[in-house]
Amino acid sequence: MSKIQDIQIDTQSLPLKVPFTTSRHVVDAARCVRVAIKLDNGMIGYGAGTPNEVVTGDTMSSLSAVLRELAPTLIGADLADWNVLLGRVQNLITYNGPAKAALEIALYDLRAQLYGVNLPQLLGSQLASVTTDMTISIHPLPQMVAEAKQFAAAGFKAVKIKVGGGTLEDDVARVEAIADALGPGHRLRLDANQGWTVAEAATALRALAARNLPIDFVEQPLPARDVAGMQALTGLHILPIMADEAVFSYADALNILERRAADYINIKLMKTGGLSEASKINAACAARGVACMVGCMIEPNTSLRAAVAFAAANANVQFVDLDAAYMVKVPQPGLTIDGAKLTFA
Repeated sequence: MSKIQDIQIDTQSLPLKVPFTTSRHVVDAARCVRVAIKLDNGMIGYGAGTPNEVVTGDTMSSLSAVLRELAPTLIGADLADWNVLLGRVQNLITYNGPAKAALEIALYDLRAQLYGVNLPQLLGSQLASVTTDMTISIHPLPQMVAEAKQFAAAGFKAVKIKVGGGTLEDDVARVEAIADALGPGHRLRLDANQGWTVAEAATALRALAARNLPIDFVEQPLPARDVAGMQALTGLHILPIMADEAVFSYADALNILERRAADYINIKLMKTGGLSEASKINAACAARGVACMVGCMIEPNTSLRAAVAFAAANANVQFVDLDAAYMVKVPQPGLTIDGAKLTFA
């Protein structure tokens, strides 16, 4: 027996050690709406969705309202009709990725239980660990440099630096100072969060490339809708470009891939609406030789562990940015942390 009998919904807010600042907003807690889906055999699956007003367009109140209205429509559905069930979740409402992600994560949790495996195994891998980078948010430069040194001492070999929050000169100086502080053997990943124009981005990229810094990529330098600009910037081949806010769906990914508007694509479960669409995006990228990163919002471990499982199970995932697990004041269950290594638990 595997029919959905009940769905419970509540909220969670986990204060962060320090506020997380980007060019778009400041976050002080990992907030989510949690779902617990119960089957008629007594099994319970857990999922969570985290809103992000400036990326997904959701708030805690809107996410909660959507889930409370739509989740009851799944009562009586059978997990045995897996593809039909996933289709129902994805078609319950347009957009609202975090709501769909919360439901899908709980459903995948249940399916793993039914098969007697963990989620990484369900997704096709015995591997259950990934190595993540750590993000340095926008603060005064001395604080950013101090954070970089702290992360390096904790075992992180890659840091992601938020840029786009000030002048181009400040951005370049910030990256150079952090690179000098880290020293050899550390990689840099830059994230402008849509903060530049094409001209600004090209200027910044040339200035950074001229310094021969160990930069893996520059993430979403332009506004999400400026795919033509992303295409032009990628075509300059100055530094690798990663699409993030420009890719929510499989269709978005195909548009980026067909136009060669990025060298890499960042997959986030809160954008894609869960694991099913994330799998389609990754497969499309893999077929075209485009590697992916698995990233996150400021999320709790309930959803982060699903992202860890997905990243661990897919060889095309070359980069991992699931550092929200380190940001909360009180450690949470669901993931084992060992330096920069996260293990599904």
